[in-house]
Amino acid sequence: MASATSWMHADSTAKSVGFDIQMAENGNNGTFNFNGYARGELTITVPVGWKVQMHVVNTGEGAIPHSLEIAKVTEAMPAQGVDPAFSQAYTVQLIPGMAVGAKDEVEFTASEPGKYWMLCGVPGHAAGGMWDWFVISSTASAPAVTIGKGS
Repeated sequence: MASATSWMHADSTAKSVGFDIQMAENGNNGTFNFNGYARGELTITVPVGWKVQMHVVNTGEGAIPHSLEIAKVTEAMPAQGVDPAFSQAYTVQLIPGMAVGAKDEVEFTASEPGKYWMLCGVPGHAAGGMWDWFVISSTASAPAVTIGKGS
């Protein structure tokens, strides 16, 4: 598995950041993972106002469809994909999921500070642990990736 910083590409002058996100990268959490992380083990932090580009691929370990969405945190984990927190902050085929090997580009502006879920919109996948944190910070000066529970 690549180090977290190897899949983050920031340009502070342009205030943009790109992330290479591989869904089902390995067998972790029964293949319900983003870059090998699940159940909140991964936190991506982006300064407010930055442009976010996610290059998403369903790597296919386990050979099932997956998707990605940035969603508002609610009391209960959504059973499936919901309205995204930001316009365009989701992959194609949100609820049925992208086929194994499929790719998509997710681009949006991190316009509202807060803590969000980065989750799989396929029914039952987020509840099964295919979720991590996406934080938009009004105090961060650069994007960051943090690994570990309680990030």
